[in-house]
Amino acid sequence: MKKFKEINLIELIRPYAKDNLWVALNPDQTRVLATGKTLKEVISNAKKNSNEKPVLIKAIQNYSMFIPILQP
Repeated sequence: MKKFKEINLIELIRPYAKDNLWVALNPDQTRVLATGKTLKEVISNAKKNSNEKPVLIKAIQNYSMFIPILQP
């Protein structure tokens, strides 16, 4: 069984959660590459700002059930 590495993104995405923005992170998930109100917008912004393949996450106020992470 593959083990998953636990990553705490709270401090990194907190500034974007109040506006419920999509956030594109670098592959190591240590830095924000771009943000956007829609998934399409954040992907477009990430492509403009970096050649890295982003990790996408919706920054919301409450992650009581799960954290949705997408990798295009």
